[in-house]
Amino acid sequence: MKFLSTVFLGAAALANMALADSEQFYLLCIKSASQFHYSSIHPVNGQLKVIGKPDGLSAVVTDDRKLKFSDGTYAVVTQKGPVVEGSKDNASTGFFVADGHLQYADLSFMPAPNGDSFDLSVTPSTDPRVVLAIRATNNSGGVIPDFPAHN
Repeated sequence: MKFLSTVFLGAAALANMALADSEQFYLLCIKSASQFHYSSIHPVNGQLKVIGKPDGLSAVVTDDRKLKFSDGTYAVVTQKGPVVEGSKDNASTGFFVADGHLQYADLSFMPAPNGDSFDLSVTPSTDPRVVLAIRATNNSGGVIPDFPAHN
């Protein structure tokens, strides 16, 4: 009887872990030798902007692979590429954290010029002149553990 209880408790703990969100992290942009190096992501009128100042949004990757921001909104990847804020109902799925970096499906992040600012956008390009790495940085300055992609 004791063995059976232990098995059920272990299974419940594993199920609980599988349904948890990632650790909370800050979105720190990494692009050496550019104006975007150590930039962060900020909401501006529903758009997500790459801005060279601290205190941007923090986020978690939810168990259903949506990116939920600290202001309660979710990331929505538009058909043309820019990432905007939206609700849980229209949030894009496919986000994950690997090797300390935020990832989206098999696409890369990039800063897309929009007037006098830069939108956070996604692109199929892997060209290092275009790609923007987003480090998933925890409160102590390290990176969060991988939050596996659900294939």
